[in-house]
Amino acid sequence: MALHVLRVTLEPVQFGDRFQRKEWALVSQTVALPVDEYERMFAILDVCSRAETLDAFKNVLMGALHEHYDCLNTTFFAGPTFVTAFSDPDPVVTGRIMPVIDEYQARWYPKDVFASAQSRAALSKNPAISAGKLGGLAGDSISYLQDFLYRKQLHSAAVMHLDLANDCHGLVGLFDSEGREPDRVRLHAMGLLSRQLSNLAKLLPGQPLPSWRECLSPRQIELAELVADGHTNEEIASILNLGVDTVKKYVSRVFTATRVRNRAELVKLVCVTTNR
Repeated sequence: MALHVLRVTLEPVQFGDRFQRKEWALVSQTVALPVDEYERMFAILDVCSRAETLDAFKNVLMGALHEHYDCLNTTFFAGPTFVTAFSDPDPVVTGRIMPVIDEYQARWYPKDVFASAQSRAALSKNPAISAGKLGGLAGDSISYLQDFLYRKQLHSAAVMHLDLANDCHGLVGLFDSEGREPDRVRLHAMGLLSRQLSNLAKLLPGQPLPSWRECLSPRQIELAELVADGHTNEEIASILNLGVDTVKKYVSRVFTATRVRNRAELVKLVCVTTNR
């Protein structure tokens, strides 16, 4: 297996009377990335490392993607669970997404192709994917593509998943016209970039930590979020690469730890309590 490591130390950056020295180690496995892809990643990380709040980070990232990936139609959604991020009431949107965001929020976000179980499973392996690489999609996801994105002349759709503070989720969308889909090399580069952006974002002020998380392990929190997002045991097994029987045992343990009796009560605990 090919392994490509490029390590660059950026120049010190001053924040008031403080200097910070940033070093990025980007490791590429199986895909040999050209130098210009690394240069784009370093440029994006450099500017994003200067953000001191999550809101600033979102806006700076959008500008960096415009400049270095030549993609002018971008989004940044955030939420306490993966699926609830798609209903973010105050997303950052740019370009051709701006005139269609109201329609998306009113009608399409539950059908978003990237909210599907297929997308979640793919993102668990690589934090950057494109819609064109997803197979076995349900009717709602296909309708979202054909009746919403394609109708808006947005035939290219990709997403990067970021880990935010307090185990919250960030979803960065990149959209463009037909024929401008990111290729395999660009998607791999975006995956490396996503991991480094997550490291930055997790240090920024985020959403408050819901108390129900305190009694669960990181794995149990992930499973609870999947249950709250409406996934079946079979879908969770696929996403987490576990057996269905193992998932059932984990769900039962989460019920016991959070003192709920069923999935409906867990959904209420995770989603309603978090959004208070």
